[in-house]
Amino acid sequence: MKRTKWIPVVIAVLVLTAVGCGGMSASAPSYDYAQAELALEPMAVGSAPMADEEGAYSGAGESRGMTLNDTAVEQMVIHTGDLDLIVPDTEQAIDHIQGLIDDLEGYVVSMNTYQYDRGVQASMTLRVPAESFDAALADLRDLASTVVRETVSGQDVTEEYVDLQSRLRHLRAKEEQLLEFLDSAEDTEAVLAVYEQLTYAQADIELVTGRMEYLQNQASMATITVSLTPDALAQPLEVTSWNLSGTAREALEALLDVLEVIVKGLIYIAILLLPTLLVIALPIAGVVWVVRRVVQRVRDRRTAKAE
Repeated sequence: MKRTKWIPVVIAVLVLTAVGCGGMSASAPSYDYAQAELALEPMAVGSAPMADEEGAYSGAGESRGMTLNDTAVEQMVIHTGDLDLIVPDTEQAIDHIQGLIDDLEGYVVSMNTYQYDRGVQASMTLRVPAESFDAALADLRDLASTVVRETVSGQDVTEEYVDLQSRLRHLRAKEEQLLEFLDSAEDTEAVLAVYEQLTYAQADIELVTGRMEYLQNQASMATITVSLTPDALAQPLEVTSWNLSGTAREALEALLDVLEVIVKGLIYIAILLLPTLLVIALPIAGVVWVVRRVVQRVRDRRTAKAE
């Protein structure tokens, strides 16, 4: 077959690609899809089930009545809460929270406990259905003897989700046209050219649908982080008032006691010890003096005889 037969197919593919790039920029100018790939988490696709309006779990692509082909999308808000609580007993609080999560059909993402001498400290990350977010926060507040800190926030992702829907419709249409070109291509080089563009389009479809599933999951299940501290660990350090004048008086009294002991010791040495030593030492000194004199005379006589 001549090479000119597949030239129209390649030209059509290039025109379709150019039109697609223009349609993408016009349909979703406010979203950077290159960064969307980085934002996708490993758990975004199929890792956690999503609850529908009846409370049953549904597959990816449906959340609170929304589908990938909806033109009208309900407001999607990602709810997050962060609580720092002081509780009477940490272990009882953990058991209560786990029961609460089971009742709300949520789940515990992570839990860390820290053992101290005066009690156990814990931190938990919870996922609860978005419609039960306020009820879960109220129950956690009632659990605490003191709410040290509470932070609640919501991120509206409706506009991003609508942009993703528009881009997905465009990518689906592009995929269908490329499949038609692929069926009509009769030359190997034409097939390869169309297949390359089809691969890019399908990769973009996977990226967009993955991001949409992630947003649906995050909007349908709120995230709550709880820090639990027992009352024993939360008690402040008690510092008694300083009594410097009393401390100085006690130190002065101790110094006087030491001086008294020293003076009494000197008195005992002067009056009792010295006379006793003299009485004992004088006779001994006399005997030593006499012995030395006798020895010296004996030596003198021997020296005289020798001469």
